[in-house]
Amino acid sequence: MGIKRIIIIISCLLIFTGCSIDSISNDDINENVDIILSNKIKFSNKDAIGYQFYLPSHMNVKKVNDYNQEITSNGVLYYLYADVVSYYYKVDNNYKIDKKAYISKKLKYNNKTGYLEVNKDGDKYFVEMMFNYAKMEALTSKYDLVDCISNMSYVLSSVKYNKKVLETLVGSKKYDLSENETYDIFKSKKKSDGNFLDYVNEYDNYEGNVESLIEKDEIDKDEDK
Repeated sequence: MGIKRIIIIISCLLIFTGCSIDSISNDDINENVDIILSNKIKFSNKDAIGYQFYLPSHMNVKKVNDYNQEITSNGVLYYLYADVVSYYYKVDNNYKIDKKAYISKKLKYNNKTGYLEVNKDGDKYFVEMMFNYAKMEALTSKYDLVDCISNMSYVLSSVKYNKKVLETLVGSKKYDLSENETYDIFKSKKKSDGNFLDYVNEYDNYEGNVESLIEKDEIDKDEDK
């Protein structure tokens, strides 16, 4: 068992109650996703605009731009994006299974939905995972594919939204993302050209103090029900 998988297993032990070392597989992606997303992560250690999430110790935030986070782990670059507009309006998940994809499956755990899709991109694998109105993307090797998807599962399963902040941000239309939104998290991109940061500049119309929207104590209590 490699050092990085040992680190991931230890992270699982620290995050989840009742998660045993034998729970996380070295090669079974479906089993890992099922184990991780079935649990509820009660901890958060990263704050963003309108939401919080838990980032395992072996992952590091490289760059933040509004709702976008660039995260690194073991040489793999991940993009994280929380679609607060879709969350606020409770937009339905319209993802359709792609039988031509390397992996394509719908996700539903604890009344939250999403999907996992992996497509081969040359000698790499382009991974897209959406869960609870947040999405991650990464381009990785086949060797790192299991760990990559496990990492995404940890982060996405921990996302919790702040209704008070989102009411100010989206409900009052002070930061009108609904008119500017061009990226559909419910639709797979199929390839790794571009990333979430390509369109983030469209959201630069908010004139208030963005930092004031990052609150630590008002996370939606319904998220844990």
